[in-house]
Amino acid sequence: MMLAGLLSGCSFVNITEKGESVRVATLYDIAGCERKGATVVSVKDSVVGIDRSQEKIDAELVILARNSAPDVGGDTVVREERLSDGKQRFGVYKCRR
Repeated sequence: MMLAGLLSGCSFVNITEKGESVRVATLYDIAGCERKGATVVSVKDSVVGIDRSQEKIDAELVILARNSAPDVGGDTVVREERLSDGKQRFGVYKCRR
């Protein structure tokens, strides 16, 4: 039980310097943006047999998507699929000129 308490406060993913400048948007926000590609990101949905909270998993997936967007020239990410088994697909867009 103590292990579960310790794991619940842990974050396994950190934002990079480049990822800090990437915003998370919705499909409605990307009119006029150029699509650069997509990224599929994943994290463990359980640790030592203990399920992790969906909120933590979601937050970490967003960070991973933001971190990967600059690698393909993007500055904005948009969720394209629902979170499933610790994995999610994000579209990567260039919106700022």
